[in-house]
Formats: sequence, C-alpha cells, structure tokens
Amino acid sequence: MSEPNSPASSPKNSVEYSLVVENVSRCVAFMASKNADLVHAPGDMGAEFASSEVPAVTLYDYMCRGVFMKLKESTKVWKAAYVLIKRFWSKAPKMVTPLTVHRVVLCGYMVAMKCTSDLIFPNKYVAKYGGVALANLNVMERHFLSVLDWDVFISKEEYSKLCTPLPLSTTASRRLTAAVLYARA
Repeated sequence: MSEPNSPASSPKNSVEYSLVVENVSRCVAFMASKNADLVHAPGDMGAEFASSEVPAVTLYDYMCRGVFMKLKESTKVWKAAYVLIKRFWSKAPKMVTPLTVHRVVLCGYMVAMKCTSDLIFPNKYVAKYGGVALANLNVMERHFLSVLDWDVFISKEEYSKLCTPLPLSTTASRRLTAAVLYARA
C-alpha cells in the first residue's frame, strides 16, 4: 500500500493536508456521535480507550496540534488511519464514543504510520505528544490490533473506495457539522 511521498501527499501541501485531516476528523467524530450516551466502566469493552470525561479539545484540534503535527507525516498516513479506524468501528462500534475517540484516533494513526512510513517513531514519543502514558498506549495499541484481528493490510480497492476522495463533500460537511461536534461538558 506504499504510495510515493509526492508533493500532494506531503504535509508541506497544507491545504490538502488540512482538508484530509478535517474530513477524517469529521468522519470519525460522526462515528463517535452514534454512541454519545455510552459510558465505559472499568472492564467494559473499550474501557482502555476511555477518558474520564470528554476532552475539552475538539478532535480536529487534537489532530492538528498534537502528536500528529510533531510527527509531520503525510496525508497517506491519515488516509490509512481512516481506513483502519473505520474497520475498527465496523467490528466494535460501541468502542468509538466521545470518551474514546481521541485515543482511538491516536492508535489508528500510530498503527497506520507503522504500516505506511519509512520513518517510525517509538511508542514513547507518540505517547508523550499524544498525551497518554506509555503503558496505556501499549495496551490500547494491542487492543486496537486485536479488534482488527491483527489485519492491517489495506488493499488498493479498500483504500480507493474509502479515501478517493474522502467521503465528505462540502454540502455534506456543512450538514454534518452540527451532528458531529459533540457538546463540551
């Protein structure tokens, strides 16, 4: 699934990069909004991803200024992360909630980066800039991969179907904005 790091997939093309990040954040936030009322108790499926409260930072802001900007990976990593997160959600939809979505995105991005990039950052680095403890990140990564049955291969067909273009038009984007953004407590 390796795609050359062309100027269009480079983070230096900030317009395309911003659009991809915005579309991924909206799609994933929409998945989480489907489970807005779920609360994860210790031992529940998805509890290892859960924050104690909905993060004050929006998913888009987290994706723009957190670990992801420090790592400066290309749009191909975001697109691969979206495919893996969508696959994760289809297998365990109740695990993607407003309390878990930031950490699910962190794991999806980290796994996608490991699968698509020549430059791999250690989990310690990702944990630091992602705002989670290393031990928690390791547990989340293992759980994320186990839900996927350790299948991280993305076929060209799956990639094309989900990522070319990313599934939000401007009209759909405006319509989903209100539904996707969840209220801050």
